[in-house]
Amino acid sequence: MNEIEAIYQNQVFKPLEAVDLPENQRVRLNFQAIEVRDVRTWLQEVQERQRRIVEQRGYFPDSTSDIAEDRLR
Repeated sequence: MNEIEAIYQNQVFKPLEAVDLPENQRVRLNFQAIEVRDVRTWLQEVQERQRRIVEQRGYFPDSTSDIAEDRLR
């Protein structure tokens, strides 16, 4: 089973990422509302991870070439 995040807007579920399905494909949805605090907690964890990376490496790789160069080190 695949899992994606979506936004419910104007009575339509709108995926937040590409979905590999043919047009008009019928699907079954099971949904769980994401609480705002869950998103805030996740964002705080991401920001903390980014801060540690900057602390360790002196910068945060933010482009494909930066990331590739960083992996070669």
